[in-house]
Amino acid sequence: MNRRTRHGFLPRGTHRIAATLVAAVVLGACQQSEVSPGPVQSGPTTGAASPTLGAATAPPCEPVSTPETARPWWSDEIFYEVFVRSFQDSDGDGIGDLAGLTSRLDELNDGDAATTDDLGVTALWLMPIAQSPSYHGYDVVDYRAIEADYGTAADFEAFIAAAHERGISVIVDLVLNHTSREHPWFQDSLIPGSEHADWYLWSDTRPPVAKSDGSRVWHEVDGRFYYAYFWEGMPDLNLANPDVTAELDAVASFWLDEMGVDGFRLDAAKHLIEDGKVLENTPAGFEWLQGFRERLHADHPDALVLGEVYDATITSARYVQEGSLDLTFDFGLASAIITSLNSRDAGSIVAAQAESAERFPTDSLATFLTNHDQNRIATQLGGDLDAQRLAATLLLTGPGVPFIYYGEEIGMTGAKPDEQIRTPMRWDATTPGAGFTSGTPWEGLSGDPAGTDVATEGADPDSLLSAYRLLTRLRADHPALAAGALIPVTASDRHVVAYLRATADETVLIVANVGIEAVASPALSLEAGPLCGNPSAEAILGSASVRPPEVSSTGGFDAYLPVDQLGPREAIVIELGAQ
Repeated sequence: MNRRTRHGFLPRGTHRIAATLVAAVVLGACQQSEVSPGPVQSGPTTGAASPTLGAATAPPCEPVSTPETARPWWSDEIFYEVFVRSFQDSDGDGIGDLAGLTSRLDELNDGDAATTDDLGVTALWLMPIAQSPSYHGYDVVDYRAIEADYGTAADFEAFIAAAHERGISVIVDLVLNHTSREHPWFQDSLIPGSEHADWYLWSDTRPPVAKSDGSRVWHEVDGRFYYAYFWEGMPDLNLANPDVTAELDAVASFWLDEMGVDGFRLDAAKHLIEDGKVLENTPAGFEWLQGFRERLHADHPDALVLGEVYDATITSARYVQEGSLDLTFDFGLASAIITSLNSRDAGSIVAAQAESAERFPTDSLATFLTNHDQNRIATQLGGDLDAQRLAATLLLTGPGVPFIYYGEEIGMTGAKPDEQIRTPMRWDATTPGAGFTSGTPWEGLSGDPAGTDVATEGADPDSLLSAYRLLTRLRADHPALAAGALIPVTASDRHVVAYLRATADETVLIVANVGIEAVASPALSLEAGPLCGNPSAEAILGSASVRPPEVSSTGGFDAYLPVDQLGPREAIVIELGAQ
């Protein structure tokens, strides 16, 4: 049963439909015509004219029959990543907390389908909220305790209840790779022969192993050496020890059963188990994750197991291909969106979309622009609001489960060090806390232009925030954008990326200009596709007048000119309806 239904609320525009494979869409959507037209041209086109297929030769529309298959609850969600410390302070101490986050839920999704002044996200990912000595929380000292800066277990339970009442799912960061060196387990492990002596990786001599950049991973204490990949304050757990595995299984069950979360984002998933000098993506690591996921799903079949695999697409996709994770982030696609916008050449995103479609199984791809470890998207795009708006459009009309990093929707900037990409949320123009706190913020605010805040942008229909609100609703209201197969479309101009999102019941065309100059009459070609008959065309995003394609006998089109001009950094989303 879907989590939204179990929480007693179906969010705005949510559609539960069958997963549709590209082959089923392309081959099943069209009934071949008795009249055989001429050959269909494939590849880039340059002319404004096109060999046309008359209405008599267009394939007639036939009902498409696809089997109903259950889709996991996360497939239709739009996630929002939150750093609790920086989101909303409720008590004036300058540190964000769970009560503050709860007070801002209506800004994210108020649960009312009739309103349009919330962001429209349907799920949250919280960065670490367990007890930790560090501001970021990735070095845990107690897996079952809420970080005191953020509140209490009761505060968290109240937050979960409020989120679920609004139809918002919640996943939390679960750090399985390492703990804090202050964790009681590690302190006990310092004593040879103790109960936790082999819960971490120890050596009497320093092994000749280092990171690819030469930095140390084995650290000395009391004449012995322990393994800590990220830094000496975060020693790696020995996941080959079944006692450690059993305890982490119990921790996961605690958060699901006692705290009510809907799943986890697993930090550093590719680093869990080492093999000599191979420090990531080892066979043992894949196997451990597969076992963890299977055991978790045995008792909690709806729990999401999302992993951070900061690697090339071919590697990150392996974790879902081999059943080690339910969902993993595609860092390659995220990078390609930014590269295409900065280079003003669509080639990178076209190639990345094709690779993602090839490698990721259905409902296993998580997409994003940037996260808490990267310079913010606004900074990487040089503050260009049009580019940020287009990046959001590509994210929210593209395939996969989209994740938005808090502050992206208002254009917050930030570049490393890490504290500078995790600064307090800007809610309004008040000083000194921008609505985040009545006190002094734990970290200084981002240095953004006046008007970069939720209150100001929310009142401006042309703002970046308004664009995000429109896009989340567009995705929710059009099943093809959430669940449709990705069908690449060839464009005649290198600045243009185009693709179809198609289900058995809906086909949507996205055409975007990543360049800074207008493109006149971009010609689009699709050798084979899901179209039939004489489809209508309606712009559901963008104000341009659009025309329908003339459909080939294979359900595609040749040198289709949907618009006379595509403006700089402009995207148009066209619903192609059957007639």
